[in-house]
Amino acid sequence: MIISIVSGKGGAGKTTIATSLAHILQADYYDLDVDAPNGEYFLQPENWQTETVFQPQPKIDKSLCNACGACARECRFNALYKLADRVYLNDSLCHSCNLCREVCPQGAISYKPAAIGSVRSGDSSRTGARAIIGDLRIGSTRATALIQRIVRQIDPQKPAVIDGPPGNSCTAVAAIKPAELVILVVEPTPFGIHDMLQTLKILKNLNKPLLIIANKSQDDGPLTAVLAEQGLTPAASIPLKIEHHKSLLAGEILSQSDPKIYRLLQQALTRKTGTE
Repeated sequence: MIISIVSGKGGAGKTTIATSLAHILQADYYDLDVDAPNGEYFLQPENWQTETVFQPQPKIDKSLCNACGACARECRFNALYKLADRVYLNDSLCHSCNLCREVCPQGAISYKPAAIGSVRSGDSSRTGARAIIGDLRIGSTRATALIQRIVRQIDPQKPAVIDGPPGNSCTAVAAIKPAELVILVVEPTPFGIHDMLQTLKILKNLNKPLLIIANKSQDDGPLTAVLAEQGLTPAASIPLKIEHHKSLLAGEILSQSDPKIYRLLQQALTRKTGTE
């Protein structure tokens, strides 16, 4: 089973739940929070292997380009623009769609590979499985492309836990798409509930099976009331405790340091999937 862990906002505890489930299920762990991956600090993988990920990027041959502006007019992402007698590329806006090369009457545009990030993989003795970490290159805006590259490596025959990026952008959707089950981690605060509702709209459109976990909870009343309006209930609630924070600061997997959390998450997952 492929499980994606998502949250509408950062800091809800998504990685706490994702690493715990990887420990409980002895599952491969995919950290797709490529801007700021941190699951490795809990899983402590070894025997690293690293692969650089490239994506095609336009290259304009100045000797052939006559600055007709056809590429700039057709680029739907405004990555190309004409200024005086020259065409320029803003590579941070480029989606490598190849349209500019197709419409250039002078044949002045070709594509070259550009590094957008890397994928690191290692063995975690804490889960008995692999940990795959995506690292977006600093300054790159191709997070979705990097995530899609990593997703293609998932073995559907093995249990996999995806630690997705926070929020509700294209990157979050890319991490949700391969999932057979989505776990939405919610911080039961006004901000957390607000962003959760945005995520629920995405999950409804994608028609994904859903399990909701409240984390860092002090009062689930407002969350439970909002979820009831959606016909939903929390599958589990993890209280806000100083002991949990101390464990996480020490780099411990919460389900490993606290047997109660292990049972709580295992039971929530078992009720949803019907497995032992």
